[in-house]
Amino acid sequence: MVTCYIVSNEEFSGKSTICAGLGLILKNQGYNLNFIKPVGTHPKKVKDTIIDGDAEFMCEVLGTCENLSHHSPIILTPELYTEGLRGEIPNLMNKIVEAHKMVSKDVDLILMEGARSLNDGLTLGVSVPQICKEIPSKVILVTKYKWGMVDDILFLKEQLKEHFLGVIINIIPRDEIEYIDENIIPYLNKNDISVFGTVIENKLLSSISVKDLSMNLNGEVLCAHDFVDELVEAFMVGAMGQEKALRFFRRVANKAVITGGDRADVQLAALETSTKCLILTGGFQPSAIVLGRAEELGVPMVLVPYDTLTTVEKTEKIVGHLRIHEPQKVDRLREILTEQVSIDSLKKSLDI
Repeated sequence: MVTCYIVSNEEFSGKSTICAGLGLILKNQGYNLNFIKPVGTHPKKVKDTIIDGDAEFMCEVLGTCENLSHHSPIILTPELYTEGLRGEIPNLMNKIVEAHKMVSKDVDLILMEGARSLNDGLTLGVSVPQICKEIPSKVILVTKYKWGMVDDILFLKEQLKEHFLGVIINIIPRDEIEYIDENIIPYLNKNDISVFGTVIENKLLSSISVKDLSMNLNGEVLCAHDFVDELVEAFMVGAMGQEKALRFFRRVANKAVITGGDRADVQLAALETSTKCLILTGGFQPSAIVLGRAEELGVPMVLVPYDTLTTVEKTEKIVGHLRIHEPQKVDRLREILTEQVSIDSLKKSLDI
């Protein structure tokens, strides 16, 4: 049995995304695998158990939900940190080791997902390097493409030592691929660091459902409730005249348009193009004519309690913190990783 520890150096680098995609690919290839996120940072109550939300999603995707508490043994909370500082909690590592034993029964591979960074849980004795000392693991770093990331990779290799297998570079702008191929990969290879994949950013994977968008904006869906699971891939702000707005909106597909609730002209223009939802700002209810047209076309209108500028700012924050908890994303993700990650090289390094 092999434990593959998938970690990242910062939050929202796509670690959960890679974990889900690799898990599905290997499961489809016939490997018997299981999953654990030893240190969770996104608490969610499921029945009577508090677990990590990503762990719950992974268990659903891989069909390994025998006992959720085994898949998510520790959740980092301010209260837990306070207890740890006071020395009021028992050894948390023992709980992780025991949970790992439970999910390791009769499997070929354990996918183990790290917390937000290598350092999370260090105060409590459960950071990634500390866990690696107790649970023999082969570590793959998932890093979001950015300037200076090579320094991070080299530093993390020093921290993880013999446990470190290599890296998957994620969320790469398409116009940076040539630079990576010609400069970064050769340099990493010279330093004995394997690059298992270079994953180009994808609009679908960075999309958000109308339902989640509405929830995060404290919005109210006014119509077309059957279409709230549609995915929004882009955002546009409508603040111009109708004729200009129509030309403007035709440039982008699968978008949400943010505009004032009293701007019926802009709303009607948006509805004549590829629009997944209208976000209405300023607290203004739309006209009955626009509401009826949106219902007819299956485009939800979401009324939010903010002005347009505040709504745009909040939307930018939401989009920067997306998770891959939609079935449409999972299916596309499996296709992308099959194309852009060397599964055979990864399997050889894991010795499976």
